[in-house]
Amino acid sequence: MNVLIAMCCLSFLPLFQSHRNAFFNIYPRKFSKVSNCDGVDPGQPLFLTPYIESLQIKRGQYLLHYYNTSKTFFSNCTFYCNEWFTKENTDNAPVVLWLQGGPGVSSLFGLFVEQGPIMVTKDGKVMLRDVTWNKRYSLLYIDNPVGTGYSFTQADAGYATNEADVGRDLYSCLYQFFTVFNEYQKNDFYATGQSYAGKYVPTISYYIHMKNPTAAMKINLKGMAIGNGLTDPETMMSEYATFMYSIGLLDENQRAYFQSMTDMAVAYIRDKQFVKAILIMDLLLNGELTKYPSYFYNVTGTKNYYNFLLTEYPADFNYYRSFATSPEIRRSIHVGNLTYHDAEEVRTHLLDDIMDTIKPLISVLMENYKVMFYNGQLDIIIAVPMTEAFILSIPWSGQDIYRTVDRKIWKMNPNDTEVAGYVRQVKNFYQVIVRGAGHTVPYDQPARAWDMIQRFIENKSFS
Repeated sequence: MNVLIAMCCLSFLPLFQSHRNAFFNIYPRKFSKVSNCDGVDPGQPLFLTPYIESLQIKRGQYLLHYYNTSKTFFSNCTFYCNEWFTKENTDNAPVVLWLQGGPGVSSLFGLFVEQGPIMVTKDGKVMLRDVTWNKRYSLLYIDNPVGTGYSFTQADAGYATNEADVGRDLYSCLYQFFTVFNEYQKNDFYATGQSYAGKYVPTISYYIHMKNPTAAMKINLKGMAIGNGLTDPETMMSEYATFMYSIGLLDENQRAYFQSMTDMAVAYIRDKQFVKAILIMDLLLNGELTKYPSYFYNVTGTKNYYNFLLTEYPADFNYYRSFATSPEIRRSIHVGNLTYHDAEEVRTHLLDDIMDTIKPLISVLMENYKVMFYNGQLDIIIAVPMTEAFILSIPWSGQDIYRTVDRKIWKMNPNDTEVAGYVRQVKNFYQVIVRGAGHTVPYDQPARAWDMIQRFIENKSFS
């Protein structure tokens, strides 16, 4: 497949007026259009790939961009870059890629809700975030896979159906990004993300690992960090019932039922019947595929499986959507009249992937790079015991040491009375539990998440 990429970089200062303000209609194609732009011209999508192909790299640096991931299907991924906000050590700042999960959730969620430099209030106003990973790092957000957020394809065959598809397109995306913005090529690169990105992050890291030895342009991969990640469902699923029982969300009979159903899902996974396995988990927890209230909701009365202290999801999870899809912002970030997609189409195409494993990739990465798995202590959907069970099953050179190493108490400052979390470290591998956080760690505990990622990237001790 001939792969090229579409990219969109965000620059929001001052008030979302980009200093890279050229507008071009590179590919006059038939786009999926938004239904109502309130009479405001949203502009046209802007594609960078033709500048790469024609070697107009310098010109491409001054544009806001879209990339095409497949000429055959005209599939495109979207980039959002916040390198301009980096306040410290700008020239040498590590480049940190953030991938959202879902599958099919836009990385704009991470940018606006979790750790990006800006946030949107209930009344649609934009504010600078007090605690942002952008303070020291250049953040790179990608709507991944194709069909997520502003990313799109014009053919059903353009959607990813497995992690091989995801890795291929993401690598092409990054390769072209570092080709155009080659001043960042020398900087350390980290792949990070949460939830279903527990598959995306190892996939792209492994792809880089395999491509770098022979690639004309090498990506300076140093490590990866995964928050509350779904990585190996077979070893993780069996922990649900006992965990939910231990925190009082299930009684004895409900635990027995939940355990019998997850055991059935694991049996389907081992038999490679992944769709049957995910349908069981959807009936138990999500209700997104079956469109019925889940067993979890029926027996607990709560919708929020991201934080067991909350009944509903926080309202500000969705404040950014109206802002990011407004015609004025569409024009300023050069996505034009393209549809902002929900997760359903991407999820449907990845049904066979959701319950599959990527454990073999992680084994390789743990031997060659810094790796961190972190969990919010209050998460249900990917609870701490699930991650710990998975880690204990990974075959790698530090496995025996990991089983016996003492877990350390982590405080942000030595004199703090509050404990930030707990850490086990073996060689360049870290397992971190963040107290007071659920599934969305940087949202729930921004200061602790910021302290954690700094220690990981900058090799500072957690002790």
